[in-house]
Amino acid sequence: MILSSLCEYHAIMERRGEVLREGYSALPMKFLVCLTPEGEIDAIIDRGETENGKRTYPEMLLPLRTQKTSIDANIIEHRPLYLFGLVCRDGAYHADDAKAQKSITAHRKENLAFFAGLVSSVAQAYRNFILRWDPAKECENRHLLAIAKEYAKGYFAFCLSGDPAHPLHEDAEVQAKWEAVFSARAAESDALVAQCPVYGENLPVARLHNKIKGIKGGQPSGCSLVCFNNESENSYGKEQSYNSSVSERAMKAYTEALNYLLADARHRTYLGGMTVVHFALAVQEEPYLKGASVLFEEPPKAPRTTEGDVERSVGTTMQKIAVGQKPSFNVPDANVEYCIFGLVPNSSRVAVKFGYRNTFGVLRRNVERYHRDFAIGNVTQAPPVWKICKQLVSPKSKEEPPTDLEGEMLASIIGGTPFPYKVLALAVQRVRTDQDEEKNHFIKLNDTRAGLIKACLNQRKKFQEDPITMALDPNRKDPAYLCGRMFAALEKLQQDRTRQEGGELNKTIKESFFASACATPALVFPRLVRLAQAHLAKLREGSKTFYAKLLGEISEGLSAFPKTLSLEEQGLFILGYYHQNRAFYQNKEDQTEEK
Repeated sequence: MILSSLCEYHAIMERRGEVLREGYSALPMKFLVCLTPEGEIDAIIDRGETENGKRTYPEMLLPLRTQKTSIDANIIEHRPLYLFGLVCRDGAYHADDAKAQKSITAHRKENLAFFAGLVSSVAQAYRNFILRWDPAKECENRHLLAIAKEYAKGYFAFCLSGDPAHPLHEDAEVQAKWEAVFSARAAESDALVAQCPVYGENLPVARLHNKIKGIKGGQPSGCSLVCFNNESENSYGKEQSYNSSVSERAMKAYTEALNYLLADARHRTYLGGMTVVHFALAVQEEPYLKGASVLFEEPPKAPRTTEGDVERSVGTTMQKIAVGQKPSFNVPDANVEYCIFGLVPNSSRVAVKFGYRNTFGVLRRNVERYHRDFAIGNVTQAPPVWKICKQLVSPKSKEEPPTDLEGEMLASIIGGTPFPYKVLALAVQRVRTDQDEEKNHFIKLNDTRAGLIKACLNQRKKFQEDPITMALDPNRKDPAYLCGRMFAALEKLQQDRTRQEGGELNKTIKESFFASACATPALVFPRLVRLAQAHLAKLREGSKTFYAKLLGEISEGLSAFPKTLSLEEQGLFILGYYHQNRAFYQNKEDQTEEK
């Protein structure tokens, strides 16, 4: 699904004219080396442009670059080690490096053969440069010394001195020969032919796949999305990427599309250590309103949704999810297809954490439902996913949330599926085991933890017909929910009785009994009820009536205290406690406003 979607997007890029010509690679060239006709370096021009304080380098189209990590030269080389055979250490150049010597030797052999017979001035100058350049004699070259700090990371293009507008790789004679060589190589290829899983045709299979660059935390040289490096991965005599049967055509399409998307901030969002790629596919456009010709001579054009509209909206949606804002979903056509992939680096490979393809209307419905499920108390929308994950570890711990948790939760939000069961387990565990502090009474149970538990439960089938509400639901008769409400009432009763007598509690029953009451109500509540009777007898008449009535109403739905509560029931207990506790203070605020 991922490869086919990227190949479809590549077709859209072709329609827009955004795809490289076959046989070429685009690279940001930092320097332009100006050569005399004899092949000597006359100047090295820095091609950098400063915009908003950032230095950028325009890309140039060069003959297709090699993807091998071993010594392998390109036609019209751009890498300094191959071109000059020198390494730079502490501002000084050295020609005794073994890798540099092998690199320049490979460059000379490949390019002298290619440029033999070419007669254009710039081609002859480049060939002369290769023939006369001696690394051992050029360690003090003044042009290279001037760029010593940038040498190792710089890419180099070539031109004739005085004519920088016509670089070597754009020379008509050079391009014609390269395209002939490229076509001949493709025709002579003895690659395995098999049915491509993307296009469904019998095509040459790609043995190696191009690198993917732009993955947050990935290797600078790029990572592989499809690769087989171990003998254990071989099957039926097929080695390396022959196992996948992905054709050269599909490989070039998906890698080019993905690299394009990753390089464009409109199509990627970083969530923690994950890179999320999002894009819209072809749009079915209806140019005119149906039946409008009956009323008008020339039918008026209907508002059209373009791929750009959807891409901007999907991008904005992802960015708002990342910062915990509710997206606006302002694309008129809900039937436009979109794709969202979550990618993380894994050594030299790319791991796909999730991948979804659906219509924009489904995305809108899923995200809106997520915010609705999360809403609780006065909170009407969910916070950022990374903030939610922070609530799943102890505030006293230096440990980070599980690395895969953020991606799994985001996948659930986008796909409209329940959160993993471990999310509910972690949330309940934190509420049961954490304790509030004197200066912070919102550690144990805060809006985020309560909202997350509510979302986890409402996503389950058993709660979809009778979802948990944002605020206190007096009509909800689940025993676990009633137990949570009763615990909140007993805690408030204890606090009010102590304040009435002018005292102050060191700790409430929440600190002592919450965890056990949440898991084994029958073991704890009889004792708490007996203590409550003693507190109730000492209250003023008005408070005594209020609590007696409230406890009676809650008890009506409880035939007996449950012996044990399942994980989901413990979540209900917590929400019952949260709702009832908020109702106490909400009523108090309402009474203050009325006065």
